Amino acid sequence: MKRSEDITRILLADEHLLVRSAISSLIETFDKMTVVAEVGSEQQLIKEAARYPIDVALIDAAVISSKGLESLGKLRNICPDIRVIVLSTYSSDTFIRRLFEEGVYGFLHKNAHVNDLKIAIQKAALGERFVFTALEPEEFVDAASVVGAASMHENPLTTRQREVLTLVASGFRSKAIADQLNVSIKTIETHRADIMRRLGVRHTAGLVHEAIRLGLLVSPQDIDEPR
Repeated sequence: MKRSEDITRILLADEHLLVRSAISSLIETFDKMTVVAEVGSEQQLIKEAARYPIDVALIDAAVISSKGLESLGKLRNICPDIRVIVLSTYSSDTFIRRLFEEGVYGFLHKNAHVNDLKIAIQKAALGERFVFTALEPEEFVDAASVVGAASMHENPLTTRQREVLTLVASGFRSKAIADQLNVSIKTIETHRADIMRRLGVRHTAGLVHEAIRLGLLVSPQDIDEPR
């Protein structure tokens, strides 16, 4: 493992040991990059993310898709500053859009070349959001041009957190939200506290403002008066 303050630290997640080993060996040949942990499951992904300082997570879609991408939300809760790249052969617009709605920084098709992997990691480390598919021409494109600006706005929340925010901003209390989403009140309170931390607000009025800004709630000024 390389050691330097300028090194990009990478968490590698793939279900197959041989694939992990091959990708890890490749990354170690790249300048100023190193793999600090390799995992083969969602449980290991979350555990190792909590143990190491990670800059970029390179994750095979099979590791995170079994529970509807919930692990991406868990990962962001543990490491808010982590930049996630998802590797997959499945590149439908709907799937890619969902990934970016969950906060990933990049999508890289598995047919990409070795140098494309290096570029993808560099882009994610710099905070760039991108898509690289197997379609001609094979090139990196800005994610917003593929999935739309609505999926790329400054929304730092997971799908579940957006649901909770919408209900809170609509005036529902924690118990009502818990009943509606079929979870405990404690879970809702945890979501609410994390939402406020992520959005930098301290009261319900701030949550309402942020819900309107993120397009989750219609502003009263935008509602037409009855005619």
